[in-house]
Amino acid sequence: MNKSDLSLVIEIESRAFTHPWPAEAFEDILSMRPWVLEVNEQVCGYICYHSVLDEAVIINFAIDSDYRRMGHGDYLLGQSIAILTKEGISHFYLDVRKGNSAALNLYSKHGFIPLGIRRQYYCNPDEDAIVMGLILPLMNQERDT
Repeated sequence: MNKSDLSLVIEIESRAFTHPWPAEAFEDILSMRPWVLEVNEQVCGYICYHSVLDEAVIINFAIDSDYRRMGHGDYLLGQSIAILTKEGISHFYLDVRKGNSAALNLYSKHGFIPLGIRRQYYCNPDEDAIVMGLILPLMNQERDT
């Protein structure tokens, strides 16, 4: 993701969430680990991570409604995890609405498991968050032979 992607990312954000991030939040995130997914040269989704040492947290992730249920979220999540794993990230975490069955299924497909609940974490509507985690073996370390 770069600055020229922000207007499209903000549009997707406003359609995807009942309580979208403000534009300023996306400008701040450019220094972290954000990616966009383009289909036919059109930004159709994004994922943003915050990482420290060997841990990364998915802090925002959305696919435009016109591009959902086509495998784009699956692809973007899988590719970003693969890249970060090669860079030394082995622990991944996220929060997801308890009622978001599509997201829960996607994360479970990639090996995330529920770790706990954050009560009344979301608003508009009020809802609990499920904290999920994934621990992977590091891919960039040389193996002993």
